[in-house]
Parts: sequence; structure tokens; C-alpha cells
Amino acid sequence: MSIWKKIIWPCYVVTFILFVLIYLWGSIGVFGGAGHAYRLISFYVIIPGTVFIVGGILGYQNAYMKWLYPILAGILARILARMFIHIVLGNSFTISLFLRWNWPAYSIFLPILFALAGIITGIAFRVAIQRLSNSTLLKLKKISMVFLAIGFVIGLIHVTHAATLDRIIEYTEVEFSSPNVPIEIDGYRIAFIVDTHTLPGYRLMEVVEELNNRYIDLLLLGGDFPSAGDAPRRSMEILSHTITTDGIFGVEGNHDNYVELFAAKRAHGITPLSNSGLYIRDNFFLAGVEDLWNRNPSIDDAIYGSTPDDFVLLVSHNPDISMLQDTTGVDLILSGHTHGGQITFFGIWAPYFTFRNSITNYGQHFTEGWATSKDGTPVFVSRGTWGYLPRVFARPQVILITLVRPV
Repeated sequence: MSIWKKIIWPCYVVTFILFVLIYLWGSIGVFGGAGHAYRLISFYVIIPGTVFIVGGILGYQNAYMKWLYPILAGILARILARMFIHIVLGNSFTISLFLRWNWPAYSIFLPILFALAGIITGIAFRVAIQRLSNSTLLKLKKISMVFLAIGFVIGLIHVTHAATLDRIIEYTEVEFSSPNVPIEIDGYRIAFIVDTHTLPGYRLMEVVEELNNRYIDLLLLGGDFPSAGDAPRRSMEILSHTITTDGIFGVEGNHDNYVELFAAKRAHGITPLSNSGLYIRDNFFLAGVEDLWNRNPSIDDAIYGSTPDDFVLLVSHNPDISMLQDTTGVDLILSGHTHGGQITFFGIWAPYFTFRNSITNYGQHFTEGWATSKDGTPVFVSRGTWGYLPRVFARPQVILITLVRPV
């Protein structure tokens, strides 16, 4: 019983507490309203990680015949934590919660899979130690310490980046050079804001103040703004104070109630784009489409009225539209939605986009920065101006694009 008293049950107690706290933080808005990101940590890291560790201990201690314990404890911890969360949040709790398709995956299959993986790992580790000589074990110990040190440093770098730079908005200067840029708008500057989500009003005011200290011809809004209560009106009121030469225009995102958002935009002199477009200047046509997830975007409708001689700029919250519809009549597409991968490995690889297609169906293609549509049209994907936390090597940004006509 000593191993249970000293290691295993404390593991489950800590797990239960962590699961509840992290899930609640995501649900009630603590630490920036992390919502989905924190709940994913709860689902995919806390419980599976614990049963893997416990399974490994059992396997190493040659007690793997007790494999049912970590599995049952993992399932029980998951169910009790969810029940506790519903009670704390004041939500109705019914048995139907356990009958949804994702409940077996989260509450049963994941604990079973990770417990068995832990047991197998523990057994393999024990067998390897028994068969290796002392000198070999010493070498392996040194190698393991090196890898552990490297892992610790990498983890520390990522945590530090998430706690510092990933909470500071970057103003990213981008130059787009194309012979299709009319000579009349050579040097034209566009600011692009998208995915502010839970960005507090005072922070949005700081963004407006920063833009007003720069020369901006046009402000484009890519959707996914604060949507609770009076937030759409307040956000548009703040953004309307941005000083531009040619105005402010915007589209909706998948988190927006477009009726409320568009009403708030019109009330503050911001022009909504909904499968529609217009001339900003001679030979410069601006278009915007409806959200891909919630409505029926049409690039053809949006650019209707433009000519082949025009420079056509399209705003679409979701970049995937560029792989699904004809973009040959468009010169440049601005998008957001992917949050730069949200949690990445040194900004190079976004694991979430590799293992799931729930945000984008095109893997790492639209994580951030420059990409191309299926027709070869340039697409610039912003990491978003805030979004949910935590961000890891996916620093929030405001894009400042300068249109350049090559000499």
C-alpha cells in the first residue's frame, strides 16, 4: 500500500484539483478567458497524463495486474470533476451529458489508452534495466539527464515566451509588391486587425492610439471581435476613432453574430462587407466575404463589379475559402482565424493543426504569414490581435501592409 499512499493517490488528488481549476479558468474567463484552449489542456493532458504516469509506476513495480486501478481512477476523476464543475457554474447536470459522442472518448477511451501505454512503458523500462550492465546503465543515466535538461530548457523557454512576448501585441510591417498595384496607390498603407476575441477595451484603445501615430490609409477588420453583451458596439466604437484616409471596412468571423456586429459597425461609420465589394480608389477594388463556417461566402459575388485591370483585395476571416473557390480574380487575400497555431513549437510547428482539422483543413499551410490559394493567389494570414490564452510562440499582432508597385 505504500506506493499508493506515497505516489498514486496523491497523483489523483492533484490531478482532480488541476483539472477542475483549469477547466473553470477556461469557463469563467480567468486569465484572459482562455476557454477552449484551457479545456483542451484539461481533456488531453491532465487526466491522460496522470494515468500514463500511474500506469508506468505499476508496470515498473511489477504490479501491472492492477491495471484496472489507474483506468477506473482516471475515469472516475474525469466524471467527478465534470460534475463538480457543472455544480459550481450553476449549469444543469443530466445523464445525457455522458451519452454524447465525445464523452466516451474523453472519459473512458483516453484513460484506457494512456494507462495501457504507461504500463507497457514501465514494464519495458524495468526489463531493460534488469538486462543492462552497470556501466551501460550509467551511460544511459547520463544521456537521460542530458535529454531531461534539454527538455527542461525548451519547456522553460516556451513558458517564458508565453508569459511575456506572447502577451504583447506586435505591429508587423509587411510589404506586398506586385505589378498589379496601380501607380496611384504605390506606397498605400493598410492596417489589418482580426481575432481580438477577449482583448480588453483599454488594450484595444492602445491599438487605436498606436495606429493613429502611424500613417494609415485604410483599416480592415477581419472578424472575431468580442461578442458578449454590449461588446460588439463598444469594440466598434473604439475602432471608429482610428484615423484613416479612406475609411474602415470589415467582415464577420465564425464567433461573431453578424447581425449585431454589422449593426454596430454601421452605427459607428464602419462599412460591413458581406459577399460585397466597392472601389476605394480608381482601379483599387476592396471585397469581403461571409464567414465560411456560419454562412455562404462567395468570392464571385464579392468581386462582382471589378475589372481585370483592377487591383482586387479580398478580406476573408477564414483562409480555407481560398482553397475552395476560384481566386483568379483576386490579387491579395487577407485572413486570420488560425491564431498562428495558438500553441507552437518555437513558432515552427503547430501540433494542433497536425493532429486535428477542426480549425483549418490544410494543416500547417495557413498557420501564419504568407501562403497561397489553390490558384496561386497570395494569402496573408494574421496570427490575430489577441484571441485566447495561452499563446505559445504565436505572438498577437496587428498587420501593417504597404502596397508597392515594382519599378
